[in-house]
Amino acid sequence: MESKKDLPTGIQTFDDIIKLHGIYVDKTEYLAKMIEAVSKTWFLARPRRFGKSLIVSTFKAIFSGRKDLFKGLAIEKMLEEEKFAPRPVIHLDMSEVITSKGVDFFEQNLADTLITVAEDLEIDLPLGNIPTPLFSKLIRYACRKYNTQVAVLIDEYDTPITDLVDNPAEAEKIRVRLREFYRQLKASDQFLSFVFATGITKNVEGGLYSAFNNPVDISLEPEFGAIAGFTHEEVERHFGPYIKKVAEYRKVTQEELLSRMRRYYDGFCFDSETFVYNPFSTLLFFRKKEFDNFWFDTGTSAQLVSFFREAKLTLEEFRGQKIYRDQVKNP
Repeated sequence: MESKKDLPTGIQTFDDIIKLHGIYVDKTEYLAKMIEAVSKTWFLARPRRFGKSLIVSTFKAIFSGRKDLFKGLAIEKMLEEEKFAPRPVIHLDMSEVITSKGVDFFEQNLADTLITVAEDLEIDLPLGNIPTPLFSKLIRYACRKYNTQVAVLIDEYDTPITDLVDNPAEAEKIRVRLREFYRQLKASDQFLSFVFATGITKNVEGGLYSAFNNPVDISLEPEFGAIAGFTHEEVERHFGPYIKKVAEYRKVTQEELLSRMRRYYDGFCFDSETFVYNPFSTLLFFRKKEFDNFWFDTGTSAQLVSFFREAKLTLEEFRGQKIYRDQVKNP
């Protein structure tokens, strides 16, 4: 029971949650499993505000050798093993790259991002405005400088495309450049120890996903069904004091509160087996003590809304409908 820990509302960075003594629902057993596997390129699709950035930042802390942050967590033992070694990390948050000012500005902004990462790694990267060759150089230079393979973490890899859902012509221009950019991961395979990418779509048709080097897609795998979001057991185990506090505020029993929470927030399932609470909604519920559609108000995909509008569809038309695994595995 996390009786003295605070709700990490609005915090998406692992080290901030730990340093600020916030509640962290331990998912590191899944991350350890990926690190120890033979495969080294991984992909996870989840909706917005579902903890993808937290997973990425946790990987960054792991590979950066921040053992002090993982005391008492599932991965602690692995980090103490002699075979585990820190490595240089190239962390790219593609949601921060500006797409609204045209392709040229996008490429310059992405190039500047790479140069900033290089500076953090104390690497002299040639100045330039074409990100693709800079990305290739950054991977090789980092490997050479630190004499070890590199970890690449790409958060929201498809955001530059999904942000332009209402501007297909511009989205296509950026898609072509992004595909060439991500292809550098294939070309640089010998210099890489681990690659992890997240997004809200698989983007098979657009070719972005296929630009990665044979990624293991864990988005629908039962083994990783609870890697993001909270299971009901995790909610009970980690948020006990808040469950009690909200139950008292709403003048109901804890069992009654949990039952309603389960009906209201525990409806996400990505593997046909494991149901999870949206973490964003759960944290806000405990903070505000009111039931509300927190995720829908802020995390709904603009691409999905646009599709519904163009097709003149309503949510009621989908109630009770079965969606088969193949329909979402290769959209």
